[in-house]
Amino acid sequence: MPVVPVPKFHTDKPREELLTSWETTLWEQGYLVIPNALAPEAVEHFLNRIRSFPPSVGYGSNSLVRLFEHGMDFVHLLENEPVLSLMERVLGKNLHIIALQGHRMFKGNEVLRFHSDEIYLQRPSNVPDEVEYPPIINVINCHYYLVDVSEDMGPTQVVPGSHRACRQPKPEDGNPPRWRGRGPVPLTVKAGDCVMYSNQMWHAGSPNRTDRTRLSVVPAYSRRFIAHRFWPFLNYNLSRDILDQCTPRQRELLGEHPRGAYG
Repeated sequence: MPVVPVPKFHTDKPREELLTSWETTLWEQGYLVIPNALAPEAVEHFLNRIRSFPPSVGYGSNSLVRLFEHGMDFVHLLENEPVLSLMERVLGKNLHIIALQGHRMFKGNEVLRFHSDEIYLQRPSNVPDEVEYPPIINVINCHYYLVDVSEDMGPTQVVPGSHRACRQPKPEDGNPPRWRGRGPVPLTVKAGDCVMYSNQMWHAGSPNRTDRTRLSVVPAYSRRFIAHRFWPFLNYNLSRDILDQCTPRQRELLGEHPRGAYG
């Protein structure tokens, strides 16, 4: 693994009342934006890094995968505050990441279909949407934006509260879809902001009408029992070259846990 400089990250833990407010927003709305979550030095560092990487072999043009293989700077990012403290608050101290991606969204390769990444509690077809289901948050996608994203640059859109739908969008939800009367919210941001949302939310990109590329680093934090999504899955082995450079906490964030149920 290449040796690269590690930029300065935020280390101050957030106040308890702020954590409580953020957690409440995530449970109720399913998404949250934390301004200035990444220090300017780190934004510039990762912007230059993401721009330089070739596409991930066999994966696609808009996502780089397993960024922790590219240097310990990406591993240290997993401990950036206040994001880590909030993730521990929502997902538990024994959380880990299931993915660490870089997104490069330019005109022509946007993901425009509204979808949930996964459904953990499936609403049966004969149960109407008026029936209240509890919110379930098992995975949170955290997008650290490395550039300013205006509305004409194709920001991510989320449908507030749709993490409670417990199903994928249907044609009768509209185009774009609405959940209980609420339509999509475009998440325009500044470089350094962190957009996070439950992976059960209905979300999509939007058309990039510029010649600029929307760039972000995206760790996906999860509860302990959620399996990793390190492409190509069963054939993947995390290198000892990485693990031997990690602290015990970093190894746990990458998935090395104490023995538990099932092994």
